[in-house]
Amino acid sequence: MNNINACDADLKELRNSLSTEEYAVALEKIKEGYPIQYLIGNVNFYGNKILVNENVLIPRYETEFLVDLIKNKLDKNNSYNILDIGTGSGCISISLSKIFSNSNITGIDISNGAIEVANKNKEINNVDNVTFINNDLSNINSFDGYDIIVSNPPYVSYNEEVGIETKYEPQNAIFADDNGLYFYKEIIKKASLSKIKAIFFEIGANQKEEIYNIKDQYLKEYHIEIFKDLSNKDRYIYIFE
Repeated sequence: MNNINACDADLKELRNSLSTEEYAVALEKIKEGYPIQYLIGNVNFYGNKILVNENVLIPRYETEFLVDLIKNKLDKNNSYNILDIGTGSGCISISLSKIFSNSNITGIDISNGAIEVANKNKEINNVDNVTFINNDLSNINSFDGYDIIVSNPPYVSYNEEVGIETKYEPQNAIFADDNGLYFYKEIIKKASLSKIKAIFFEIGANQKEEIYNIKDQYLKEYHIEIFKDLSNKDRYIYIFE
């Protein structure tokens, strides 16, 4: 989970939107670790304006490479039914909706507040092939009807140290049971009950081997590839027929 920090451009944008008094208060919050992105109210993700507040995890730059991976591995002219699990702000779903304009994307999240933000982002980005649903993965028995599963789920174990700014983000979007592996295991297990063409994950840097083992347990006949992020850490997994 990469840190989110305030840069000069962010500070300039914030300064231009606030009075002198408001800006002084905002600076104090930032010094305490409060994410400047929440104060600004939006981020740029894959060229899209994405609204953010404390109901959603702030999209990280590294997740744009997950979108790139999907773009490079799938045929954008095809029509897919794509499920984005743990959609949060909807940044992945909205980015994919523009790349795969012939496809239908469904984003689910356990947080109703997150779905409200995602729907606002759908509106401001003017996309109509995305649907956001307030739903819990545990309520889904299989992925019948979907071709592609995408997820950047909570993957940090509860005993792992994270940046100070993450204490202001929704904790259930960061931490997961089973040493951070809970969602990978549940998704792969349920995918084995359906005819899924491919699964794309963003993962924790030290989780590759465990996820390989989970894949071999439930989707033994499927192939798997790992891709590194800009820091040369294992970060993205592609599971496919």
